[in-house]
Amino acid sequence: MGLLHDLDDGQKREITEADFDYFLDVLPPVAMPLKWKGEHWSFGFAEGHDYVYAFKKEGGKYYAQKTDLLNPHECAHSIEEQQQPGFAERLTEEKEATRAASWIPTWLKLGKANPWIQQASDPPFNTQSFHPCVNDDELLDKFAHGNWCLGQAFYRGDLCFIQQDDGGDEWLAIKQGTPFESISFGRVIRDQGREEAQALLGRFRSASIERCRQLDYYPRLRPAIKVDEEAVGRP
Repeated sequence: MGLLHDLDDGQKREITEADFDYFLDVLPPVAMPLKWKGEHWSFGFAEGHDYVYAFKKEGGKYYAQKTDLLNPHECAHSIEEQQQPGFAERLTEEKEATRAASWIPTWLKLGKANPWIQQASDPPFNTQSFHPCVNDDELLDKFAHGNWCLGQAFYRGDLCFIQQDDGGDEWLAIKQGTPFESISFGRVIRDQGREEAQALLGRFRSASIERCRQLDYYPRLRPAIKVDEEAVGRP
């Protein structure tokens, strides 16, 4: 099956000089030299959107090992960036934000049906109004900043929040295809603290669609109320 297949287990293996020369010459190295997990390698090889394979000559012998790095020319992240602490977690968050974007057509339709959001004109409410947040800290920072234009939308996972008041703090909360609440997150952060706003996001995330629709994601503060999801908007 070939050398790269043999290296799929991630173990460092001794290889032949011919293998070393072949992978050095077949494509331009993606890194030369390469430092990975504290070890120095002669070069890194990668083809397409695949992992980088490290090669080195040491003491008259040749070695190769599959790394956990992706081809920097394909993934848009340099070798150095990929080795920074927390990079893997950030990359996972970015992928989740990208997948969440599949809900944008649904959220756009719901926003245009909202009597306040549909008035947005400068700028108009469209697909460019939606901004992905890779983590809750970024989302809460947006809420705390305030003074967003009518129709500005932020989303994380299957939760989306669209501003209903130009320069105000009235966010239409949507989970997947269900609008269920109008909430002043900026005020929550100012009056009750960032921790409470984070807890509220957690309740939205863990509650079922039906619970969100009935507003019983936080039963200690308010009773369950049946609402017409078509009419949900700014109070």
